[in-house]
Amino acid sequence: MNPPLDLGVFGARGIPSTYSGYETFLTTLLPELVRRGHRVTMYCRPGEVDGEGPYEGVDRVVLPAVPGKSLNTLSHGLVASVRARAARHEVLLVVNVANAPFCALNTLTGQRVLLNTDGQEWLRGKWGRTAKAWFRLGARAAKHTATGLVADCAAMARVYEDEFASPSTVIPYCFPVASFEPDRSVPGQFGLEPGGYDIVAGRLNPENGTDGVAAARASSSSRLPLLVLGRANYDSPVQRRLDDLARHDERIRLVGHVADRATFLSLLALAATYVHAHSVGGMNPSLVEAMGAGALVAALDTPFNRETVGAAGAYFAPGFGDLAAVLEDLQAR
Repeated sequence: MNPPLDLGVFGARGIPSTYSGYETFLTTLLPELVRRGHRVTMYCRPGEVDGEGPYEGVDRVVLPAVPGKSLNTLSHGLVASVRARAARHEVLLVVNVANAPFCALNTLTGQRVLLNTDGQEWLRGKWGRTAKAWFRLGARAAKHTATGLVADCAAMARVYEDEFASPSTVIPYCFPVASFEPDRSVPGQFGLEPGGYDIVAGRLNPENGTDGVAAARASSSSRLPLLVLGRANYDSPVQRRLDDLARHDERIRLVGHVADRATFLSLLALAATYVHAHSVGGMNPSLVEAMGAGALVAALDTPFNRETVGAAGAYFAPGFGDLAAVLEDLQAR
């Protein structure tokens, strides 16, 4: 048996949380590492966790960050890299490639750093030109500033190999529950019946396509409501478009973020179809969760989604023009 490690973690908001894929991933992984005998410290952002006490054995340390969509991530990453160096952790797990430049401090002073590169942040519509340039800088620097890179799917590993000559180890996300039995009373809490709605979930960023799915529903003849789960942490044009669509079409039902995982998974499992329109990420945890919960999946046709879903779902084209037909065909099977 390998000796226990002293592991430091930063780059995400904090745990427990299901706000994004990073938080969902770390909320599952870190307590499991503690159960296996390792010492784990998570460096969290202010306002994202309730206090600094341990969560399922994971030490949580709240560090300061400058408010703002971009500065919050970068300032916290810089402070966390310094604090992690001072704490002398044996290994660091860092998420978000924007933090790659800060990892130089740790690797150059002898700490081993594992960097989870995640998706193509430099393509995300919510970022301005400067932020996109920083993400691309981080992607280029990652192979020099981290001991090793982890991609969540082979398609993302190929992006880093082809664009940045950076090799990665592929470690896909998983559904950590051996079997899941949905609570059939959950849809009723939202005024719905099991099998009587479609669902789309994700942060309300442009590249996640939530508003495109809703617009496709608004222009279709489908009688099923579309349940929209998710929110944005900034003034999102996607939120504004969804608000407008929902005002004019009662089938579009905006729920916001559903934090309780049993409720979230039950909604996915009991929907007629889970629609996944993410375009620039790697393997998305919400898609994995939908599959694990037993949802019928219709996904945007991307290499990342095809690698995740394989033959277990159906695909629609960018632009959403064929989405209604794909859903009709899938639900008729």
